[in-house]
Amino acid sequence: MLRRVERKEFRFSELIRVQDLFTRSRIPFWIWFVGTGCGIFLTLALFSSLPFHSRVGILVVTQVFICILSVAILHFYPEFLSGKHLLLSAIILIGTTLMGRIVMSVPQIPDIFIPVAFLSILFSLFFNIPLSILALSTVCILFAFSSGEFQLLPVWFCGGMAGVYGASIIHHRTDITRVGFWVGVVNISSFGGVGLLENFSSMEPFFGVLWGLGSGIFSSILVNITLPYFETYFGITTDIRLLELADLNHPLLHRLSIEAPGTYHHTITVASLAVAAAENIGANPLLARVGAYYHDVGKVTRPHFFYENVRMKEGDDYHSRVSPNLSSMIIISHVKDGVELARIFRLPQVVIDIIAQHHGTSLIAYFYRKALLEKKGKEPVNESDFRYPGPKPRTKEAAIVMLADSVEADFRFSSGKSSKEIKERVQKVIDNKLKDHQLDEADLSLRDLNLIAEAFVRVLTGLSHTRKRYPEEMLDEGKRKGRNKQHVGEKSS
Repeated sequence: MLRRVERKEFRFSELIRVQDLFTRSRIPFWIWFVGTGCGIFLTLALFSSLPFHSRVGILVVTQVFICILSVAILHFYPEFLSGKHLLLSAIILIGTTLMGRIVMSVPQIPDIFIPVAFLSILFSLFFNIPLSILALSTVCILFAFSSGEFQLLPVWFCGGMAGVYGASIIHHRTDITRVGFWVGVVNISSFGGVGLLENFSSMEPFFGVLWGLGSGIFSSILVNITLPYFETYFGITTDIRLLELADLNHPLLHRLSIEAPGTYHHTITVASLAVAAAENIGANPLLARVGAYYHDVGKVTRPHFFYENVRMKEGDDYHSRVSPNLSSMIIISHVKDGVELARIFRLPQVVIDIIAQHHGTSLIAYFYRKALLEKKGKEPVNESDFRYPGPKPRTKEAAIVMLADSVEADFRFSSGKSSKEIKERVQKVIDNKLKDHQLDEADLSLRDLNLIAEAFVRVLTGLSHTRKRYPEEMLDEGKRKGRNKQHVGEKSS
């Protein structure tokens, strides 16, 4: 059956709006200046030996590419239009171009040695796969035009694509070397295939194989050397860095386990909840895990003021010795202390943001009510004194950690552990955060919140499971009952 579609008049002005790049995107002029300068540099560096009119033609094509790339990023990946991302991409492009130009200018080194995988691996780690493939394709085409060896275009591209895929499975810095080796293997295979097509008429098979393998290994060495500096100076956190922070032997986590063991075990449970929720809604589960691990590190400063670290048998209730206002200040200070500790241990900014935002501007209800009950005379009790300073969660991962933290605390002190009771309490916690406007700045839909609640219920139900008694326990219980009956019979006689 044919569908009737309303005909709409075509307007060219609605297809391309160049002014949007300068108005809606709010991109500073200097960023466009850097982009134009990058295009000019690429043209001059790679095509300096061509006639003037050829260089002008290449420059025009390069600038058209930069404009199209800018439009694509504006519409599909606007988060990468920040100054640091664009400057980083320009540095990687220019660095790869310079290395390619050096290789092409040395007759003893074949052009297959150009480390294009250096670009593809870094773009995949810092940006995403589509942008990495786009940058890789552009650089490979420019190298092919500059060197005149179009038969090497598939070799460069296949090796670079191996780097793109390899970057997605890198979990530790040592994995980068392994990826470089496989890039070299792909270079060898594609070089062999191109050689068979060319009948090795213009290629040296043996040396080409060695240089192709060396290109992959050299690319991985360059990535290993430059990656920590790029992460530090541009403030971009990769999954490799997050995986290192997820190690429970990290000095800050080790200190938390020793000085505040109750808080440490609380963070482990919160991390399990956060990971399940992040996977359910498509957020970054690794960032959610790391943020949950470190969200309460500030409690190591005064661990005995937090109930999970207090041994109730000893009656160590330190809050009974101070006023509710002072108790509130101490509780609130653990966020500020956590941010300071995170900066001392040089945690990335994305983790520091989760530490600062995991309570938002929530009310410390217990001490607020206690202050109202203890109010003397006409002394007013300001609710703002019992609220965290914020800011509210601004990312999905920060909001997930906030909800997981509240749900875990509610679960720990609740008596009902059945699946129905857990579901009701989880929904109540989430509803309270919504009513208190704590999730207003996080990009979470109602569907996301339902999926988060389902993940929480699933994990908490697993934590509250019961086990059947072992036969030895049942046998011991039967013996005790038999002895009790015999004792009762003896007394009655």
